[in-house]
Amino acid sequence: MATIGLEVVDAALVAARDGVLVATSPGVALLDPQGLLVGEAAVAAARLKPVLAADRFWADLATDSQVQTAGPAFSHADLAHAHLSLLWDSIGRPDEQVVLAVPGTMRLQQIGLALGIAKSIAMPVAGVVDAAVAACADLPAHATVLHLDIHLHQAVLTQMQGANMLRRSRVEIAPRVGIKAVHGTWAQLISEAMVRRTRFDPLHQASSEQQLYQRLPDWLVALATHESIDVAIDADARTFMATLRREQFALAAEAYYAQLIDLVHTGRRAGEAATLVLSSRAAALPALRERLAALPDLELVTLPNTAPAAAAAARIGEFDPDEPPALATALQRRHAVTAGQGSQRTGAACPTHVILNGRAHAIDERPLLLGLGDGPGRRLALSGSLAGVSRSHCTLLRRDGIAVVRDHSRYGSFVNGERVDGEAVLDVGDRLRLGTPGIVLDLVAVA
Repeated sequence: MATIGLEVVDAALVAARDGVLVATSPGVALLDPQGLLVGEAAVAAARLKPVLAADRFWADLATDSQVQTAGPAFSHADLAHAHLSLLWDSIGRPDEQVVLAVPGTMRLQQIGLALGIAKSIAMPVAGVVDAAVAACADLPAHATVLHLDIHLHQAVLTQMQGANMLRRSRVEIAPRVGIKAVHGTWAQLISEAMVRRTRFDPLHQASSEQQLYQRLPDWLVALATHESIDVAIDADARTFMATLRREQFALAAEAYYAQLIDLVHTGRRAGEAATLVLSSRAAALPALRERLAALPDLELVTLPNTAPAAAAAARIGEFDPDEPPALATALQRRHAVTAGQGSQRTGAACPTHVILNGRAHAIDERPLLLGLGDGPGRRLALSGSLAGVSRSHCTLLRRDGIAVVRDHSRYGSFVNGERVDGEAVLDVGDRLRLGTPGIVLDLVAVA
């Protein structure tokens, strides 16, 4: 009997057969009074009728959650049923079994509901596996593996460990860092660039906004291999264009990227060698891979978009056909672990400067106070309105050959994603975040 792997995540349903992509259906529905649309058809009209669009039905899967739109009333389970049914009608075969790959954020009751929906549409599910574990268990990697994925509404880091069995140990999320939010930021970036060049605002009317969002994924693909791209929108029998650089996209998304980097830091102990695996969705964010590659003690791997689904299908033999489908969060590794030792924090790696807006400020025996506004003493004033940053937020200084940060704030100072409890030692390469999302500062050594 043939097997198909199906990744179920709020961004899309992704199906693979024999390792080859057979379908991708976005997790969007349009509750049009003239007929429910799901997947690509819904995406094609979501910006034209935004009050009728729904995109949380997989993230918040439940039978008692009513979708709030101006159209007919549906539960999230109703929309998930329509979405899965449409996909299965287009790709299903009578002799085929399915293995579902689900994110670590999907609760057991939601998995049970998804299995019930699959049964109602005659989709024969043989098993369910954690998507990150499935995608990473076949990789030659360190004993500690981190999988970073970005969903439609949040980013998810799955920590896995084990020399022989790769086992999910914990799941961390960044709740405001999703594809929808990041794409919204980039849509605004493109709109502002086009207004400056042509005085035309593509976000001012629904049809041009729809164009922008539909073309944005292709522009992001182009940025993977080009330093700049030309973006074009057709409206009023004219074509409006603007040129943007990859750096502009990265800078616009800095607050999101900082949270993703913090998420990676929370997934491992300082100095621990680990493999960081990026989903295809995370790898599609311009310049993020380069940012993550600069982190110490991390081996970086990028997955194709079929990885979770294809790997799940390949594990069909590990599920008992006589038992109900069960969730697997640990799988046998198919490669020996990669040897490697993490670097240790030492006084020799003491930072000498903190970087703010491209300028280096010395860290020495004289306390350097960081915060909003001006004040007496040696002070680094952070301009603008920064959420969670205090007027006197923290102090940097060198003491006995080491650099330390002292936190004075209400909302916290964070070193590599870990909140400072009073005082913490700093090392070269550390990232100091003030507040949430706040501002991120790099620590360097200057000879």
